[in-house]
Amino acid sequence: MTVESKIHKNEDLQKLKEYYIDKKMSTVDIEQNSESIFGFYISRGTIYRTLKKHNINVRNKSVSVSRAMSNLDLDKIYVNENIIEWIDGFNLGDGYINWDKRGGLTKGARFVIGSITKSWSQYAMSGLNIYSPSELKQYGRVRKRTPNLSWVSQTCTHPDIQYQADRWYPNGKKKVPKDVRITPTSIMLWYLGDGSIVVDNKTNAVWAQFATCSFDREDIHNILRFKLENLGIRTRYNKGKNDIIIPSNAISKFFNLIGRKSPVPEYQYKFEYPKWLDFIRLSEIVKNDKEKYRAQYYYKTGQIECSKSPGGKMLLFTEKQAEKLKNKLCNR
Repeated sequence: MTVESKIHKNEDLQKLKEYYIDKKMSTVDIEQNSESIFGFYISRGTIYRTLKKHNINVRNKSVSVSRAMSNLDLDKIYVNENIIEWIDGFNLGDGYINWDKRGGLTKGARFVIGSITKSWSQYAMSGLNIYSPSELKQYGRVRKRTPNLSWVSQTCTHPDIQYQADRWYPNGKKKVPKDVRITPTSIMLWYLGDGSIVVDNKTNAVWAQFATCSFDREDIHNILRFKLENLGIRTRYNKGKNDIIIPSNAISKFFNLIGRKSPVPEYQYKFEYPKWLDFIRLSEIVKNDKEKYRAQYYYKTGQIECSKSPGGKMLLFTEKQAEKLKNKLCNR
């Protein structure tokens, strides 16, 4: 008796349909559980041939492989708005989506992170726990240019991730989607991955920046900068490096938006900047040059209190001092 003849009975065919179609088990899973399902072992090849013989629609190879590789419910939608925020911040920064290009995005699409900072890789994956990320492992080669191994984790495969791959890699190359979520959460993740504070001690200049050199210039201006400024965050553009700059007069508001403490302790240095930037500048209080000169006169004659920026170029005020100056200007 051939192996194929073992599953010719109608009751066994009904079981096969139940597990393959209704329960959506893969041929691999059915093979592994065949003795408990049918009472005898049957190979995945025989299962496949039986499905074809009895005109039972079989899944394409890429979907079948995805089901075999994932322990998630591939028919359930896990993604929600909070997860999309995380995904977009993840992809703007260090994270990416990997897939088998030979089989299309469906085959093996998964989120991946790799960083020399273990706690950052762990945190970046924490918002994607629903997709069962793997335990962190160190990979790479120790060389002069790369003396540290990377801590790498990847999720299971899932159709949710296929859709996100379509959004972020429409032509196989990472591209900012028009509907990218720019929110406090996504900006914070983006900043942790590809942001930094720059302090020029010679000129006392300070700014924050995003390394956006790999993104299209049009997307930087029309999507990323546009959405940041809609949140009230002033930006500038570094043409030479194709980077986004958060100027000193916007830094305080920027950190008010994303938080002033890093969720990754090793990256707290990215949140540290001269505290005089938190003060209110005279230019944010006065309406015109006349009021500006009047405020400077009040300061010189001791009628108001304030401090000066390093180098003495700007008058800086606390909220209480700013309110006192406003009242004085209005009552004149």
